Amino acid sequence: MTRSVVRALLGATGLLACLYLPLLPTPPAGAAPATRADAPVGSSGGARLAFPLPPGLDASEHAALQRVGAYGRHPVRVLILGDSIALTLAMGLAVDSQAEYGVTISDHGSLGCDLDPRLEVFIGGTPGQSTQGCDQWRVAWTLLTAEERPQVVAIGLGRWEVSDHLLHGQWMHIGEPAWDTRLSADFRSAVSIFHGFGARVVLFTMPYVDPSDRQPGGLPWSENMPSRVRAYNALVRQVARSDPGEVSVIDLNRMLSPAGVYTASLDGVDVRWPDGVHISEAGGELLQRQILPEFDRIGMEDETAARAQG
Repeated sequence: MTRSVVRALLGATGLLACLYLPLLPTPPAGAAPATRADAPVGSSGGARLAFPLPPGLDASEHAALQRVGAYGRHPVRVLILGDSIALTLAMGLAVDSQAEYGVTISDHGSLGCDLDPRLEVFIGGTPGQSTQGCDQWRVAWTLLTAEERPQVVAIGLGRWEVSDHLLHGQWMHIGEPAWDTRLSADFRSAVSIFHGFGARVVLFTMPYVDPSDRQPGGLPWSENMPSRVRAYNALVRQVARSDPGEVSVIDLNRMLSPAGVYTASLDGVDVRWPDGVHISEAGGELLQRQILPEFDRIGMEDETAARAQG
């Protein structure tokens, strides 16, 4: 899904204020295209060069992917679901993903994906209806998984789950037992859908955000606090630990914020949009070498186990 399609979807809703989601801006004027870190000095900007081994894969893994035809008719099939952060991440991950890593990325992230769309939320100091980007997600994700039959389903959420929700007449947020219990149950429901189709599940941690919209005193709104992100990511890890071997965690937050704080640029690449929330296509490409090999390993686990037994 291209940036132009995302813009079209945003415009088609006619409900941007209700979604609380800014239009994804274009990269800054004059910004240079991202070049891969393994491109030689002096190469043309952004040129992709052929290498015997994709970054992040060793020779045996590369050979295993070749053996099963992952670079041809039998790629590792990955379905990415979640919110608009997941959607924009997938744009960059998908660039030449099969040619280089034997992975196909099916990007089905949604604009304004809240796992509890029937609850009222408190965003930017104002109460309102939850976003509806993942309305009826239990049915929609079941049908989508049945159609696409992915080997790996990767879920990126958190942008809305960290906000205050009105549950049983009380405002609650991530880190409070009642809300954590509710959200954990939502995750278990989602995981059971994908397990039912034989897919392995990956949960992305939520990256730190830094939108310009702030409280009158200059502090971030509660839902944008790093503490909320950390609480959400702790819950994600807890969900994964409850289903070892079937649910994995990819620490997107650490990849994008290696110093432990929101980071806009890495290795000279603008990895985030100027809105302080979304991931640039160049950022997604930069993360390929860390994320796509993990998709390969998870998707190839059954094949690896069968060869070991043989």
